[in-house]
Amino acid sequence: MGILESVRYINLDEMMSKYGSTGMLMLFSREDLKEQAGTDFYLTGGIVICLSDRQDGVVIIDGKKHSLEGPVIAILPENHVVSFSDMDVNDQMMHIAVTTDYVLNMPSPIDTDIFRYSRYIPVMHVSESKYEDFLSYFSFLYKESKEDSIYQEDIIRSILYALILEISGEYEKQYNLKSGARIKSDDLSDKFFHLLAVYYKENRTVRFYADKLNITPKYLTTAIKNATGRPVLEWLHEAVLIEAKMLLKTTDLTVQQISDRLNFSSTSSFIQFIKKHTGMTPKKICHATRNSNIDMQH
Repeated sequence: MGILESVRYINLDEMMSKYGSTGMLMLFSREDLKEQAGTDFYLTGGIVICLSDRQDGVVIIDGKKHSLEGPVIAILPENHVVSFSDMDVNDQMMHIAVTTDYVLNMPSPIDTDIFRYSRYIPVMHVSESKYEDFLSYFSFLYKESKEDSIYQEDIIRSILYALILEISGEYEKQYNLKSGARIKSDDLSDKFFHLLAVYYKENRTVRFYADKLNITPKYLTTAIKNATGRPVLEWLHEAVLIEAKMLLKTTDLTVQQISDRLNFSSTSSFIQFIKKHTGMTPKKICHATRNSNIDMQH
């Protein structure tokens, strides 16, 4: 386990059960994350969307520091070590916790991009006007979560879906991830993660990304390990694994079609990759997800 032995685990599915939620939880007045200032925690089961207009503070994800000096929208990713520092614990930050299944059951696969953004560009600085737009969604969600309406769940899901699409649109506007445009940054790890977000389906070799950055594979490996505490190959494999899970859970594509889309040499190599990293076959992942969705409907 290493460093994870001292990390506090926060399971969002368990939090939802604790507070009686079905997949989305407003954390405006709760202490669940604020109390974690200065300590490491590890989210499982979903993501946390944060909105902040702070004057200070840093969120550290897998050893990499991201400034929270606002206005910013930050997405705390699942299955990564997170901590806050250089901030007043009494200073409130707005949070929305969302389980993975809750997002996967939304109308369009576009919203699953938010999982990708949370890993590669978890903190995005926004304009004051865009911050106000996001704030209106947060406020509306908070207000609706306090209402007693027969349509409350549908209304909340619709507002959250619109918020996620707005966030995804702002990411595309600022970073042009789908076009492959180069990120304007002097930070090597920022450039690497931007390239990873664009090319992870096409290439999974360290040399490919090193060549794109005009450095040696050894230099890239050392730099990313120092910046994040994790090897380049681990980031490359995780990017493909996340996409594979999303396609298995949210589409009717066959295993072979997904294997082809992710540029595996054969379907068998794709199956072996999934089994190695999850302990399950692709079909088992599909089956588990469908059963989970059926349970949520009853």
